[in-house]
Amino acid sequence: MTSVVVIEIGGLRGYLATALDAEGFAARTFETLPETGAAEIVLIAAPAADARVFAELAALRVRAPDAIAVVATDADVLAERLACYEAGADACFHRPFHLSELAAKLRALLRRRGGGAMALITGGDAVLDHRGLELKVGDRRQDLTRRETELLALLARANGALVDRESVLREAWGAPSSMTHNSVDVYVGYVRRKLAKLGSDVTVRTVRGAGFHLVRRPAPAPARSAAAIRK
Repeated sequence: MTSVVVIEIGGLRGYLATALDAEGFAARTFETLPETGAAEIVLIAAPAADARVFAELAALRVRAPDAIAVVATDADVLAERLACYEAGADACFHRPFHLSELAAKLRALLRRRGGGAMALITGGDAVLDHRGLELKVGDRRQDLTRRETELLALLARANGALVDRESVLREAWGAPSSMTHNSVDVYVGYVRRKLAKLGSDVTVRTVRGAGFHLVRRPAPAPARSAAAIRK
């Protein structure tokens, strides 16, 4: 689950964190950037993009340079948004905004940030090329659809932890109305077959009633000789 730190300037009383939790994120609210506890996304919410917002962005660039920085303000002022981008923000919003749109934008930013090649699991032979929509095992390649790519990227980011169907729908695909929990099972089958077609030592395991995770395939048992079988 994607971790989000919400810095509230102006007293929203945890509303954004609660709303983001409902959208499938793991959000916590602070009055200022915490000294420890890295998050993948930091959302700074304030009435206006003022000196306090710029101070938080500066601290973020020092303490968590890899985090995605998002600013949400009450004012729709172009000069303020440009100043936020100059200070290091990756995206800016002005209220009111629809929470589902904000959540979709955060997921899109995550996908772009992790857009290069990544090993599906540590020690495994399968590499996901997010930009190229490909699976690679050695010099073998297999094309992927966008939904297959986002599914594998979500499973890879989970580092072996279980990912349930609802998380796939929300975090990987943005909860499209045309997709259901059964759709997730169908796409898991697609990527499992593509991994097997490449001869990968990685597969997707289904844990009934819980979800899915990436695992290494067990090594095949050594073949027994005819003499050993007769004995």
